[in-house]
Amino acid sequence: MRLGLKVFAYRNDILSAEDKEELNSANTHLASQLKEKPVTAKDLEKAAKRVDLALQKNGALYYHKKSWVENVEMLLVAAIVVIGIRSFFVQPFIIPTNSMYPSFFGMQPKVYQENEDVPNIAERAIDKILLGASHFRLESESKGKLYLKLQNGAPFRFVQGSFPHGRFFIFPNTLREYIFEIGGKDHSLRIPAEFDLDELLARKFAGTDDLRDLPLIVTQDHGFMGNRLKLSDKIIQKGEIAFAFDILLGDALFVDRMSYNFVSPKSGDPAVFRTGSIDEFNQKLLMPVRPIGEDKYYIKRLVGEPGDTLEIKVPDSIFTNGTDVRKGVPGVLYRNNKPISGKAAFDENRKRTEALAINPSTPSKTGYPGYRAEGLLTNKSSLHVPDRNSSNNPTNKKAFFAMGDNSTDSLDGRSWGFVPENEIIGKALFVYYPFTKRWGFSD
Repeated sequence: MRLGLKVFAYRNDILSAEDKEELNSANTHLASQLKEKPVTAKDLEKAAKRVDLALQKNGALYYHKKSWVENVEMLLVAAIVVIGIRSFFVQPFIIPTNSMYPSFFGMQPKVYQENEDVPNIAERAIDKILLGASHFRLESESKGKLYLKLQNGAPFRFVQGSFPHGRFFIFPNTLREYIFEIGGKDHSLRIPAEFDLDELLARKFAGTDDLRDLPLIVTQDHGFMGNRLKLSDKIIQKGEIAFAFDILLGDALFVDRMSYNFVSPKSGDPAVFRTGSIDEFNQKLLMPVRPIGEDKYYIKRLVGEPGDTLEIKVPDSIFTNGTDVRKGVPGVLYRNNKPISGKAAFDENRKRTEALAINPSTPSKTGYPGYRAEGLLTNKSSLHVPDRNSSNNPTNKKAFFAMGDNSTDSLDGRSWGFVPENEIIGKALFVYYPFTKRWGFSD
C-alpha cells in the first residue's frame, strides 16, 4: 500500500484523470480492507491484487523493477552485509602452511601405499567436499627407476600456473614444479607452492624427514652434469603409478576481529596479522632481522607482550646425545625467567624438548617438535620486547613477538622480528572446515 501511495504522489501530475482515479480507488480500497475487523485473506488478497494491477499500468519505473535489477540490489545488500561482518566481527581465514601444526593444520598429505587402491572420481568428489582434498599422482610414461632431478641444486622450482592449475581454476597462481625422471624421460608434477612435497618424498622413500638422506647421483646427461636423487631401486613399468597422494585443505577458521578493539592481545593467543608494515617497523627498531618482503596474512601464537623478556635455553645434553639438529636445536622457551605456560602448545613443546634431552630417539606422541633456538632466540640469548614508551621504540606502537607452534617449520619472529599491534587482525576463533575432530572453537 505504501508503494501505491508513493507512486500516486510522484506521478499525480502526469497521470490522466482516469488513471489517477483507478490507482487512488485501488489504494483506498486496500486501506479500508486493512482496517476491517475481521478481514478474510481472500478479500485482502483481492484488494492487494487490484493495487498490483493499477501499479503495473501506472507505476512506470517505480513498479515493477526488472528481475535483474532486483537481483543486483540483493547481491549488493548481501555484499555490504558480508563486508560489514568481515570488517568488524569475524573474518574467514584458511591456513596454508603447517607452521602451527598440530594446533592447526595446514595442507596435509595422505599418501597411497603401493598395494592401496587410488580413489575413483566419485570417491575424490566426496573427499573434496568433506576434506577439501586434491588428488595428485605421478604416472610413468616409460620404464625405469625413479629419480628426482635437482634444479639449480634445489628439488623444485617456482612457476606460474594458469588454467586449470590457477587459483579458482582461472587466476594465475604460484606453484612448485618437481621434475622426476623415469627411464630417461622427464615427468613434471606441479603442486601448490605452500605444500612441502620434500618431506613427503623423504618419508616415503627414505623413512626420514630430510631429502638429504637420499643417495645423490651425479651423472653425465646429454653433455652436462645433472644431479639427481635416487628415490627407488624398483623398476617402474610404463603406465604404472609411481606414487599418488592427496593434499588435504588446511584448516579454515573464523578470526575474531572484535575482541582486540576492547582488550590487548595476550601471550598465548593464536593471532592472525598482516605482514605489510612489519619490515619497516623492525627497521625503525634497528633489529638485525631478515625482511619478509610481502604483504600477507600470517597466523602465529603470541609468546611475548610489550615489556617481556624472552629466552630459549637448550639442555646441555642436546649437544652431546646425538639429537638431530638439522631443523634447529631444541630448547625450552622462557618468558620473564620462567618456562612459558598457559597453553597446551607451550607445555607440549617444553615436554618434547625435555624428552629429546633424555633420549633423542623418543617418538613424539603429540606432534609438537619443541621450540628451536634460532635467529633472534639463539641459545641463552635474551630478547626484550619493547613497550610503546620504551627508549628504544621510536614508533610509538606496541610490539609483540610471535612464533609458530611447529617451531621446526615456522618462519616467525625469530627471523623477521616483532609484530606491531596495528597489524594484528584478531585471534583464531572457530575452525569451521574441514569436518574433522578439530572442528570447533580454537585454542
